[in-house]
Amino acid sequence: MIKVKVLKDTIIINGHANFANYGKDIVCASVSAIVTTSINDMYAVNKDSFVYTDDGNELIIKITKEDSLILKLFHNLIELLNNLEKDYPKNIKIESEE
Repeated sequence: MIKVKVLKDTIIINGHANFANYGKDIVCASVSAIVTTSINDMYAVNKDSFVYTDDGNELIIKITKEDSLILKLFHNLIELLNNLEKDYPKNIKIESEE
């Protein structure tokens, strides 16, 4: 299961959806596409307002400076993941501490 932890200014993502075999898992592919697109958009808008790390097991996105557009993209990322969780509750779980 993919686990997503949402804090006020941070998102932590880890795990594997186990929807299908590695390389054919549409839930993992969806999470990857959502996260990659969101990070790329945030980077294009203001690369100095957030940081992210990905060690291959865990991805962390942290807002470091107030920027209204970055916050909109950050919250859009959360909403897209929430929508995916509604469709695949056995494969992705979101825990929010907001």
